[in-house]
Amino acid sequence: MKIDDGISEWFRLCVMAAVVCVVLFGIQHCANKSWEKRKQFAKDNPVEAAKENCHTRVRGSRPACWTEGDWIEFCKRVECKRQ
Repeated sequence: MKIDDGISEWFRLCVMAAVVCVVLFGIQHCANKSWEKRKQFAKDNPVEAAKENCHTRVRGSRPACWTEGDWIEFCKRVECKRQ
């Protein structure tokens, strides 16, 4: 009994599609677990979670990324504007 070439190609295509689906499902499952851990960490430690995102200049301009010197300068300028 010989399998037709068309059926053989169709079978290979179905197997490759199934493998791709399994790989994508696995990646999504692992990413989802990581995302849940990050959300829980951010909920438990909001300041530390905010500081982890200070790796660019734009993100570093947020108050969570400020150093003690930044806060001192900010407070000086705010006090001057109040008077």
